[in-house]
Amino acid sequence: MEQVMENQNRTTNDCPAVARQLRCIAIGSGKGGVGKTTVSVGLSHALVDLGYRVLLFDADMGLANVDLQMGLEPKFTLQDVVYGGCSLERAIIASPGAPDVLASSSGAREMVSLNEVRREMLVDELISFSARYDFLIIDTEAGIGPGAIAFLQTMPQVNIVVMNEPTSVMDAYSLIKILSGMPHPPEVRLIINNVKSEREGLILASRLNEATKRFLGRTFEVSGIILHDLVVGDAIRARQSVLHFAPESAPALGLRNLARSVLAANKARESSKALSRSAFETITKIGNDGKVSA
Repeated sequence: MEQVMENQNRTTNDCPAVARQLRCIAIGSGKGGVGKTTVSVGLSHALVDLGYRVLLFDADMGLANVDLQMGLEPKFTLQDVVYGGCSLERAIIASPGAPDVLASSSGAREMVSLNEVRREMLVDELISFSARYDFLIIDTEAGIGPGAIAFLQTMPQVNIVVMNEPTSVMDAYSLIKILSGMPHPPEVRLIINNVKSEREGLILASRLNEATKRFLGRTFEVSGIILHDLVVGDAIRARQSVLHFAPESAPALGLRNLARSVLAANKARESSKALSRSAFETITKIGNDGKVSA
């Protein structure tokens, strides 16, 4: 297995640097209900099965459900770390043969802002802790709200989950448009989910890329195509990853191929944008109302 990082204690301006070899991938979507969390959980499990150390972070501060899909009952969440004095080490949920998970609370109305000293300490802790892993997979809030955009624009790579529905395609395009217009946009890739065939997935990606080529002047690569199967719903109800619930199913195969695609893309070229302190700082600023504190 590849080493997570070398010179772990290297510093920049007296602050810990983000792990050089830590690969961070955010999973986003223009709208909810397209299988974003299922993809995040499945990709994380697939990478673990390939021998990588993975931290799966549920960054949906209002409707967190990674723990539900994985059958976990977190004693502590990110909110306890940020506002309750819990250490990050205690909040991480580790299970054999599965990614480590940093869960968020669901439905909390308000979070009290941290002072700058505590915020800086938390950011340093997040950076240092993430250096233990090969991959940081972030299941983000759906949509194009200010909280989601503030978070996604700090990421090196964003994979946008799209289904073959007009609202999903339109909202995915809107998210791509906003991210592409940022001064330092993340690398954007597509994950086509819940289609009946690979051909349908390729046609959907082509149609979306026709729109982005015409109006944004660029196209976007497809990271993976995941086929429709009722077994996905069965796995969610069983609170298991579909990779372990139905390992021979078409969706499980698609998720494994997605993991291989992610590995190939990262080996072929490094992201033009490294995971920065601003990403971790944003984690500590986003409240459950979707706003970012000043």
